[in-house]
Amino acid sequence: MTHTAASTTTERVLGSYGTHGTGRPLLIVVGGIHGNEPGGVLAAQEVLGSLAARRPPIAGRVVFLSGNRQALEARTRFLEVDLNRIWSPDRIEALRTRSAEDDHAEERELRELLSEIERELAAAGGRVVFLDLHSTSAAGAPFAIIGDTLANRAIAFVLGIPVILGLEENVGGTLLEYFGSLGHVAVGFEGGQHEAPTTRTHDEAAIWITLVSAGLMQAVDVPDHAGHVARLARAGQDLPRVVEILHRHGISPEDDFRMHPGYVNFQPVEEGELLAHAEPGHREVRAPRDGMILMPLYQAKGRDGFFLARTVRPFWLALSALLRRAGLDSLFSHLPGLHRRAGAAGVLEVDARIARFFTVQIFHLLGYRRCEAEGNRMVFTRRVEGLARR
Repeated sequence: MTHTAASTTTERVLGSYGTHGTGRPLLIVVGGIHGNEPGGVLAAQEVLGSLAARRPPIAGRVVFLSGNRQALEARTRFLEVDLNRIWSPDRIEALRTRSAEDDHAEERELRELLSEIERELAAAGGRVVFLDLHSTSAAGAPFAIIGDTLANRAIAFVLGIPVILGLEENVGGTLLEYFGSLGHVAVGFEGGQHEAPTTRTHDEAAIWITLVSAGLMQAVDVPDHAGHVARLARAGQDLPRVVEILHRHGISPEDDFRMHPGYVNFQPVEEGELLAHAEPGHREVRAPRDGMILMPLYQAKGRDGFFLARTVRPFWLALSALLRRAGLDSLFSHLPGLHRRAGAAGVLEVDARIARFFTVQIFHLLGYRRCEAEGNRMVFTRRVEGLARR
């Protein structure tokens, strides 16, 4: 067994523990993809210190990486562009084909981080799990974010906090989306408000619990495993198990968006409620519908003013899992006006005239959560079920 200690500075590789091997899982933990979110890096260093001191048995390998090193040092969300909005396949492929001399700050960060991750993936002998640690500018309970696959659910639900579905429909180019599209398990964890002392402890709990749920460690070998589970359970107490995003309020720099103070994650809001003001003209920004508010923006940088979400009833979660395991979506290609896109797994093309007979909720049940209009067709996309294995 090998391990390396965490650095006192913001190194790219904060540390690692365990070894690769046939059938042995790999957990990749990334903290600080936004530079004003240091909790994940601090939590990684705490866990690494404990692993190095205790040397517990581990049936795989965990590696801890920092995200935007320059922004972390500057204590700002990003320097030039949001590092967590540029992980599109096209952009990554363009970077591979051009000189690094032309990169801006965040492109250099992406190159370095991607290189470290791909080095680990090349050596992996079993399934791979990504845990992407974040925090929010608003206060409130921690929560998880996933692309809606059964494999992602299996890891996220164990955390005992609310799980958010549908964010990928509204926000593109994230690290989580990129590696999820490769077939790996990918879970985002929002530990709490940026500066709150509980954020780091929530992040630590998420790391330890995921080490167990991903199959790397036994609960008895985790220091205070029961305490970590109880900590997140208390944080998520009285909140819905799963919610789905219904609305994103996007903003631009010219808006000078000002969220009204006091909103916290999962706070109920009513249609028409005054939430913020924006320029020009000190425009009122009101809730377009009832829902729970998520990630209201209380920081200078960002393009997401807030999200609105609603509870997903347990019945629909259970039904969707049953339908997927039964392979019901295989029948879609036999229905009039619906067919699979050639050479593109997880993509359905639907005649818009036919689509009106199918509710979006039906597609959501089967994991097709991204919907885009292309002429007279609706294109539904979902994460491909299953794990990428060596």
